[in-house]
Parts: sequence; C-alpha cells; structure tokens
Amino acid sequence: MNFGENLKKARKAAGIRQEDLAKELGVYAKDISRWETGDRTPSAVTFGKICQILGASADEILELK
Repeated sequence: MNFGENLKKARKAAGIRQEDLAKELGVYAKDISRWETGDRTPSAVTFGKICQILGASADEILELK
C-alpha cells in the first residue's frame, strides 16, 4: 500500500467521511481526496492533526512498522 491508501483505510476505520475530516482540519474535501489518491500530500503539521483525529499512528499510515 501507499500513503494515500493507508490514509483512506485509517479514515474509513475511524468512520469519518472526507467532508468531516476536511472540516476538522480546515481544508477542502477535495484536499482529502487528493491526499488519498496520491496527487498531493499534507504538510507535516496537518499530518499530525490527521493522526490525532483518526486515532491512528503515523507509523501505521506511513508503514514504518
């Protein structure tokens, strides 16, 4: 898997829609979609917030373990 697929998997496991995650982060839903398709990546600060919101570790999403 890649970052985008892992992000999508973590988001779905948390039961959060793209629109809801975007609202929590203060970004557009299209940004979430772009991250999940691999077109773009979030900043490090935003990535940290994503992990907190989804209750997922960075290691899981980045496949470090």
